This record gives sequence, structure tokens and C-alpha cells, in this order.
Amino acid sequence: MSDSTLPGSPPAGRNLTRKNIITGLLLTLFVVTAIWCRAHPGHELGLLGFTPIVALALLTLAGMDIVLAVISSIAIAMIMTSTGLPEMGVMLAKSTGSFIATVGLIIMLGAGVGEVATRTGAAVELVKFVVHRIGLSSQTRVKLGIMASSVLICGALGTMAGGNAIIVAVIIPVAAAVGLTPPTVAALMMTAGSVGLFTGPFTPSTVTILKLGGLSYPGYLLCVGLPMSAVTLLTGWLMAGQIQKMTAGKLRYEVDFSGSEESEQSPARRRLSRLSALAFAATIIVMAVVGVVIQAGFSFAIIVMLLVALITGLVGGLGPSAILQALYHGCGRLVWMFLLYWLYNPILELMDGLNAYQGLLSYTQPLLEGISPAWLCFFIFAFNIVGHVPGAAVAQMTFTHKIFGPMLMAAGVPPQGTTAVLLASSQVDWFGPFPSSDMFGQMGLAQSTHLKYMLYNGWAIVLANIVLFAVLFHLLV
Repeated sequence: MSDSTLPGSPPAGRNLTRKNIITGLLLTLFVVTAIWCRAHPGHELGLLGFTPIVALALLTLAGMDIVLAVISSIAIAMIMTSTGLPEMGVMLAKSTGSFIATVGLIIMLGAGVGEVATRTGAAVELVKFVVHRIGLSSQTRVKLGIMASSVLICGALGTMAGGNAIIVAVIIPVAAAVGLTPPTVAALMMTAGSVGLFTGPFTPSTVTILKLGGLSYPGYLLCVGLPMSAVTLLTGWLMAGQIQKMTAGKLRYEVDFSGSEESEQSPARRRLSRLSALAFAATIIVMAVVGVVIQAGFSFAIIVMLLVALITGLVGGLGPSAILQALYHGCGRLVWMFLLYWLYNPILELMDGLNAYQGLLSYTQPLLEGISPAWLCFFIFAFNIVGHVPGAAVAQMTFTHKIFGPMLMAAGVPPQGTTAVLLASSQVDWFGPFPSSDMFGQMGLAQSTHLKYMLYNGWAIVLANIVLFAVLFHLLV
């Protein structure tokens, strides 16, 4: 773990007491609310159905360990839904094979690949190449490099967790070399990776939105894709700068370059390090091309990372056992992230039983009658920011089109406006207002344990896009 404060390691002194008081009061409030809700049917709870996810956000903001906050949120949801321990055991067993848990596995493997690259010397050689040959020798240039590579690889592979997991072994050492902090890198990858997903021509999000909205790919980019990309990237860039200022000198990567000097290496070892770096980069490039050609899903990233670890390790002079030991050590640093994902999935299942999203829909639908087409689009977008389907952009688009499509058609909203609604409704909520699995994923890849900085970045992007789409809806409708 790279941050100065590890999961489960509390700060000392007065901060500990203050944090415990705040989190204790919040937890008590949420438990009392959950007990009250337990006596009422789910359809009567309305917005109180969001209590578990709101508890997760506020407890983490108050300073509670993120895994402990997820466990607390599960307990609150169990109380509200009268879920017993046997039922929870079944949910946890099923969660092991869930999409979210698989993403957690990908993130752990990414850390393992990074350890292999470090032990073979490939990481150091790649840093030298990127910093000295390409010229990414300043924080500004490295941040641009992170954004550009993340947009390209995530857009090509159609997965943010898998795409960023492939390049993170290079990103972290380079970021460490110029002094970027883990929360800054996490925010950059979250921002850029999301843009790659809704601008890549063959990503699930883009394919779905073109089918439902009725626009061509160039038309989609021109009307909504590129405007949202520009606003998101610009806001994310500015917030990354602010996060860097807030965390510089407090948090840092623990990357040791002390053994990287060429004078301290034999010619043979130096040659192996360079060959392993070449093998590392070549394997990623080849497998990325293969992934695009065969239109592989996000799980293809698992195969990519295992191959990268194997080939890099063998070329770098490590035997099979040494490669496995490096993988074990690297993955071990992020076991907490896998546990986080494994535990997060039951929250989503329990939330379904609280009818929170249906309750929000029943509140908002009467408000949408008789308003102008542009404001109808905006209110549908606003509804989806809160009543979102966590971690499922395609499902969110389908839900929005099914529920609100007839209403948009009846109001005379053109394809450009419908497409804008679908994009805004399914992508902006990745960044907030609540914590999401995507946030956790990018934090894990960047080796950051501070959710609050991801929320700060996300809230700024949400607000910027609210302004953007308020304008776009009036221009397109």
C-alpha cells in the first residue's frame, strides 16, 4: 500500500478521538433509521431506501476505514431488509463470482504484474524511457500522459478496470518519479478511463447508445460525445491539480529506485532489465490489438496480465516459482481491495429490495408532465444521477430508454436530444453523488485509500456536466 495511512491503521492522538465521535454518531443515526425502516414495507420508504449507500458515503467522508464503512453499510441494509445471517452467507457466496468481484481480482493482478516488472527491472527501465526519452519529466507532462494513455486503452478495450490495470504498472513508477500522489493518479485514471468508454467506437456504452439513440457515430461524437469529453477532461484536470496540492507532502508512492543506477548493475543484468521492459511493452501492445480484433470483454484483461507477468518474468531472468512469488507479494498488497469489491456487491442486491429507485421514480414522474421538451430531458437526467443503476451503464441506458423513451417521443424530442439524455443519464452518475464500484476500482489500481478525494473529483465533474447538459438540451431539443 502506498498511502501513508493504510486501511485499518487509524491516525493517532486527538484526530482519532474526533473521528471516532463523528463516525460513532453517524453510525448510531443510520442504525436507528434502519430499525425504523424495518417496520415499514419497502414501497413506503421512499428516499429512505437510499440509507445504506448514503451511510457508506458519509462514513467514509468522516474518516472511517473504507472496508469497515462497507461492512457497516451491509449491516444497515440487512436491518432494513430483515435479512438474516444465512441469507447473507448465500449472497456473499454468490458475490465471489460476481462482475464486481472479478474487477477486484483484475485490480489485484495488476498489482502483481507491477511487482514482477519491479523485480525484473522492467519498471525502472520503462520509467527511464518515459521520463528521459519521451520527455515526461514533469508533473504536467505525466498527467497528460496518464490521461492520453487511459483514454486510448480503455476506449480500445471497452473496460476501464481492465484497461487501466494493464497500464498501471508503468503509470505508478513514472508518477512516483515526478512526485504525483496516489489520490491524484486515481482521479486522473477515473476521469480519463470513463471518457475512453463513452467515446471508443466499439465499447459497450457507445454501441448501445448508437442503437437506442439513432445517431451515427460521427453524429454522436459531434453532438454530445465530444462536448461531454471536453468538459469531463478539463474538470478532471483541474481537480487533479487541486488534489495534488491537498495531498503533496502528506501522501506518496513508496517506490524504491535506489537500485536502478546503471553503475550498480552488471552489463548482463542491465541487458535483461531492458529486454524485460521491451517484453512488457510489446506483450501489452500485442494483446491490446488482439483484444480489439476479437472484441474481447473486460475479463480478457485477466489473460493479458497473466501473460504480461509470465513473459516479462521469463525474459527478465525469473523462474516460474519466482514469478509466482512476485505475483503473491504484489497481489497481497491489494487483498483489501478484493475484499472491498466482494463485500460491495451484496449492498447492491440488498438495495434492490428497498425499492429506492422505484420510489424516486414515483416522486419525480408527476413533475415531468406539462414541461418543455428541454426541461423534460434535464429532469430525466437529474433523476438518473440519483436513481442510478450502480456500475452498469448499458443497463442504465436500457432502463432510461424503456421508462422515459415514450415520454421523450411524445414530447417531440429529436434523436440528438434523446442521445444526449441517454449519455448524460448513464455516464455522469459514475462520478457521484454516491461512492461507486468504479471509484473503488481506480483507487485500488492507483493504490489510494482515500475515497474523499475521489468524491471531490467526482462531484466537480457532476456539477460541470449538469451545466453542460442544461445548455445542450436547449440547443439540441
